[in-house]
Amino acid sequence: MLHRILPLSEDLDKLLYSYEYDDAGDNSQDRKIMYAIMRKAIKEELTNKQRHCIYEHYYNGKSMKKIAEELGVAPSTITRHIQSAKHRLRKIAKYYH
Repeated sequence: MLHRILPLSEDLDKLLYSYEYDDAGDNSQDRKIMYAIMRKAIKEELTNKQRHCIYEHYYNGKSMKKIAEELGVAPSTITRHIQSAKHRLRKIAKYYH
């Protein structure tokens, strides 16, 4: 199941920007650029399963257990998909930082 790309939620914002910026100045332009990069990365760099789990968990607020029930898999599988997606997105974010 594919979802359309939505603006990043606060939870996903925290996920993507869990590292510190080097300068203490205004970074609004940097954040806009990073948002665009992350939206593209979510759309193009994650597997369909990773993307689905990220959207259901961060955008729709579903628990990993609920997502697992809906997909007929173990909760640990959902956890693994989300962890892999977060790892991939952080790696991309650090590359562009």
